[in-house]
Amino acid sequence: MERRIPTIYIAGPMRGIEDFNFPAFDRQEELLKKQGWRVINPAELDRQNGSPETGPMEYDPTTDYEDREFMRDALKRDLKVIAEDCTAIYCMSGFENSRGAKAEYHLAKAIGIDIYYEVPLPKINY
Repeated sequence: MERRIPTIYIAGPMRGIEDFNFPAFDRQEELLKKQGWRVINPAELDRQNGSPETGPMEYDPTTDYEDREFMRDALKRDLKVIAEDCTAIYCMSGFENSRGAKAEYHLAKAIGIDIYYEVPLPKINY
């Protein structure tokens, strides 16, 4: 069996967050690269493939066909890259509130790759 290059996929929430939360994905990508990982950043994949252009990705799945098809294509792409290329997944804070990130997490769990979690810092009160 061929040994895989240590590659980590960033999973996290995008919908309903300003700029699709891309800045947070990009910051995490840089941190992981500094630790030596090859990183798969879905925000970058979305930019390359033409992410939805209007507002934070709020939608009604019963009426918004265009977004539903975008999500279908994005998840098909992302789940495939996790299954084929990744040795780990990094779950950003809030991933559990994202349908896409939860699907990515469950795939990682099912195929037995390493799962790492962003731990939110406690709020400091002065």
